[in-house]
Amino acid sequence: MENEKLNSLKRAMRINIVLYIIYGLFLMVETFDFLEMLHSKPADYSPTYSLVNVIFYQMEMFICFLCAFTLIILVSTKQSVKMLFYISLSLFIFRIGTVYYLYFYETEERWVPFIYKRANDFSMLFRRTLVPGQLIVSLIAVWYSIKALRKVEK
Repeated sequence: MENEKLNSLKRAMRINIVLYIIYGLFLMVETFDFLEMLHSKPADYSPTYSLVNVIFYQMEMFICFLCAFTLIILVSTKQSVKMLFYISLSLFIFRIGTVYYLYFYETEERWVPFIYKRANDFSMLFRRTLVPGQLIVSLIAVWYSIKALRKVEK
């Protein structure tokens, strides 16, 4: 039974790896598009964003790849259930914090890092499905790790 819980946890972590990598690659393509539009502006076009706004996308991309590679290392090496639990919980809390800061936290001094232009028709679709998907699968991974941890302690 313990092995089944551990396999479920690792399966959830693998799903999250895929979500992080897909979203990171999407952000990389979007960043290239935004930078290209800043570098060579089309005629009669004035961008509503600057290089600072593009850096938000680059940071989100870096965070996604960092989370994905951390999970890849965890899944591919032999780790204790306690270590999987603590790192899964830490990544979940870290990701909640970054999603809040990058997408919901607003002040008068800082503009929300959405670049208002039609760079990609799938931008909002990707954001509205992959970001909550990452959080939901992370929560499921934490839940599986709690169940596996309880099984080990018995």
